[in-house]
Amino acid sequence: MIQMERENKLSVVIDIGTSSTRVFLIGQQGTIQKKYQESYPVYTPDEHTALQKPEEIMGKIWEMLKQAGQWMGQQQIKAEAISVTGQRSSVIPVDQNGKALSDAVSWQDRRAERICRNYEKEWENIYRITGMKLSPVFSAPKMVWLKENEPELYQNADKLIGFQEYVLYHLTHKFATDLSIASRTSLLDIEKLEWSPQLLEMFGLNEKKLCQLIPVGSIVGEAAPEVLRCLNQTESIPVISAGGDQQCAALGLGCLEHGDMEVNSGTGAYVIGISDVPVWDTSMSVNCNVSAIPEKWIVEGAVLSAGKAAAWLNKQLFPESRGDFTEFMEVLKESVPGANGVIASVAFAGKGTPKWEPRVRAGFMGIGFENTRGDLVRALLEGIAAELRECLKAVEAIIGKGSADIRVSGGMTKNPVYCQILADMLKKEICRPEECEATGLGAWISAQTAIGNVKSFRDAYERYAKKNAENCYEPDVHTEVLYQKADQLRMYYESYYEKEQTYE
Repeated sequence: MIQMERENKLSVVIDIGTSSTRVFLIGQQGTIQKKYQESYPVYTPDEHTALQKPEEIMGKIWEMLKQAGQWMGQQQIKAEAISVTGQRSSVIPVDQNGKALSDAVSWQDRRAERICRNYEKEWENIYRITGMKLSPVFSAPKMVWLKENEPELYQNADKLIGFQEYVLYHLTHKFATDLSIASRTSLLDIEKLEWSPQLLEMFGLNEKKLCQLIPVGSIVGEAAPEVLRCLNQTESIPVISAGGDQQCAALGLGCLEHGDMEVNSGTGAYVIGISDVPVWDTSMSVNCNVSAIPEKWIVEGAVLSAGKAAAWLNKQLFPESRGDFTEFMEVLKESVPGANGVIASVAFAGKGTPKWEPRVRAGFMGIGFENTRGDLVRALLEGIAAELRECLKAVEAIIGKGSADIRVSGGMTKNPVYCQILADMLKKEICRPEECEATGLGAWISAQTAIGNVKSFRDAYERYAKKNAENCYEPDVHTEVLYQKADQLRMYYESYYEKEQTYE
């Protein structure tokens, strides 16, 4: 049950995810008073292509804003700010009026693999400037792919933007990108905090097709008239770019100081640590990006397939589920740690940290006639957690050991078995806040700070954290041997697959 606050003003938070967008109405004490959510697909016509329809997603947002406006009108409550966060690294070609000229190339799209390989001699240089090993996940290779394969589309595009910039434009009629989002393009110098002329020249990209850079957590502009009409409001409303979704999730979980760490398990899964300075890894296994907090950075390890992998397996095992995970959860209870010998590699979209190898694919191993659907489900979740452990080791190696406990968020953490698997695999206490909308709450913190309602990010975080209980899970030492054996087979499989695959 959502606890209600009687307040005259609240913040409207828009969280643009890969599978759905959520709109939150959050009071000045950090209580979520109302939540709306609309889902949409990622279109995958082949194994390399992943597309989304910007107009479809923006249409869902308009619908939710109208519903929010109706509710606020009934409650006689006004919006004091709109804060936007969202998925990173997708690319949308748009005209000068913000109209999408084609489908969005999703961050999951892998068609730029060959382009990344063409720049292999420059990988270290690119990493030193951007904090990221070049990958088809990120924006720059996608832009190069568009230029090479759809030159007319590239030429006609006034801007090449991501979903956060797309939504911000439709809310304010201004093109802008905050530094945290820009740092996921492979075009931003993370020390100088400006577009890199060297990389723009190297990739042959036109800077005029990029948005103006603004500080993370800053006001883009005032809400456009059509937004005010949706929200039943005549007074102006500032619109804030709160930062990328993973950066905001870290902020919403209270990762405020150097060494603080969190795990967020959504469509993809991430381990994030906070750093006071930009840092680099000699093996290029982790990414360093701009944080949602000005003058701080995040060090991030990524598992490219997490919630999406679980959704895929749910659909295969329970085709009548229509996205409901009830049966998935029930059969999971039938299995045990180690999944009765079944082992899963979850590289459905390639391998993220530490290898960043798009050629590796997913697989299940060790299956016998005695195994059940529950074992497959458990093995998948253990496979995701095993990759997160690799991420944690890589992040800790760069910024130092974190605390003994790790806060977690994301849709997958609603599953207590998954949380226990994380505790066992990471060998740390796992704490999940009762109110676990970390990304939305991080965007709310950003808005409260931007409009001056609080003195600091910590003040805003503590407003809701002090009344938000946590569920914690202690690691079980008896699972360690089981997981070590599974790791050996999983790594052998991924290494074999990587060697056997070739680029087109």
